[in-house]
Amino acid sequence: MKSNYLLLLVFVFSLFACKTEVKKEIEPSKESVAVVAEKTLYEKLGGAEGISSIVDDIIEVHLKNDNIKQFFVPLTKDPEYLKQFKQHVKDFFGSGTGGPEEYKGRDIPSAHQGLNISEAEFLHAIDDILLVLDSHKIDRNSRNEVLAVLFSLKWDVIKK
Repeated sequence: MKSNYLLLLVFVFSLFACKTEVKKEIEPSKESVAVVAEKTLYEKLGGAEGISSIVDDIIEVHLKNDNIKQFFVPLTKDPEYLKQFKQHVKDFFGSGTGGPEEYKGRDIPSAHQGLNISEAEFLHAIDDILLVLDSHKIDRNSRNEVLAVLFSLKWDVIKK
């Protein structure tokens, strides 16, 4: 019995020693953590080019989503207005994620006033955005950051 206890004790200590060694091997250096921490969400999304492509794709997906396309189909009737709308969204998204863009459009409550967007419709739009972020291979942490921003705007978008 005593030898079993001693054997168990040796096993536990060896396990602990192995775990400590592995931890040291995969522990990132301070320099690599600093580089990761310095990257803005804007950069993680691909900068101006990445955000432009993401926004274009989001609008396309919204236009195909039967639950919310009624808000976007009218925009397609005037190509110049659609172009301006997309640019406003790109500027808003770029500025809000740490980029140099300057958003000059209306504030969020004003831009969505009178649309009577329901909570369900808001969630359908969020689903579309996440789908597009996935298709652009945006990492989970960046997606979560975008999701947090979108949910912070929820009550400025949906009807109250």
